[in-house]
Amino acid sequence: MKAVVVTRHGDESVLALREVPVPSPGRGEVLIASRAAGVNFADLLSRLGIYKAAPKPPFVPGLEAAGVIESVGEGVSGLKPGERVMSFCRFGGYAEKVVIPASFAMRMPDDMTFAEGAAFPVQYLTAYHGLFNLAHVQKGESVLVHAAAGGVGIACLQLLRELGVRVFATVGSESKGAVVREECPEARVILYREEDFRRVILEATAGRGVDVVMDSVGGETFARSWRSLAPGGRHVLFGAASAVKPGRIARLGALWRLRKMLLVAPLGMIDRDRTLSGFNLIHFADRAEMLRAAADEMLALRAKGLIRPRVGLSLPLEKAAQAHRRMQERQTVGKVVLTVS
Repeated sequence: MKAVVVTRHGDESVLALREVPVPSPGRGEVLIASRAAGVNFADLLSRLGIYKAAPKPPFVPGLEAAGVIESVGEGVSGLKPGERVMSFCRFGGYAEKVVIPASFAMRMPDDMTFAEGAAFPVQYLTAYHGLFNLAHVQKGESVLVHAAAGGVGIACLQLLRELGVRVFATVGSESKGAVVREECPEARVILYREEDFRRVILEATAGRGVDVVMDSVGGETFARSWRSLAPGGRHVLFGAASAVKPGRIARLGALWRLRKMLLVAPLGMIDRDRTLSGFNLIHFADRAEMLRAAADEMLALRAKGLIRPRVGLSLPLEKAAQAHRRMQERQTVGKVVLTVS
């Protein structure tokens, strides 16, 4: 089968389409004939060698896929070949066939395309877990969403728009601001290249700050976001997009940018009554029941028309390097998906 392989750590040129052995499902696993794979910033960080959970090269990246079950391993019940499913996976998504734990497989609604299926697991599970399991967002609160026109950002906006909260959303361009306004008309869009988001927030809240920050950026943005929290505020950190700058980048440069993160003093957290939470969905392999409950709730919201993945760019599997470049250059909105013929 064909798969995109990270041949060594480096820029997008290290991605190569290769013939690799077809994996076999073990006990409790299923083999999916993939039709689409989601692209995430974590894939770029894995390629650079600064994502600690990633395997050593050569490896197949990709944390989510959608397709048709081809075969099931021993001990699998309730799933059978021919069913359409989408799934979070621990790497291996950029391939024609993917093995996943059966507990990760989510049946796709009949009206969901494979591209939408590949755009669903990581985005909505990340947004849901951050907003509700960690930040416990409540009606009447205020939330700052960074990278609001990206996949997780849009998922956050969709989950928040019916909740009765005040939303601040940072984006890098007016065109991305227009996307945010489509998804959440009441959001205060902040063009971070032209406006100081911390100043905007403090002025809009009479100096109080926001109750929740959803931060996939990190770096210097983390420091200003942390200082924008109101008493009792919760900062949820789940990404490090600041490590990946436009242009050709290297591992050492990315690591240097990450070192600019603010050092948070525990006593300061007590004094200002602030909470910092960080999580990585890759470590949820042993928390399948929690992921399943969140996924069921997200699918119920989709059935009501309240949420829907927004696929902003779809490219064939062999153009994975182009997809990475477009994301790195901040040229994408919504979800980036690789299609598998």
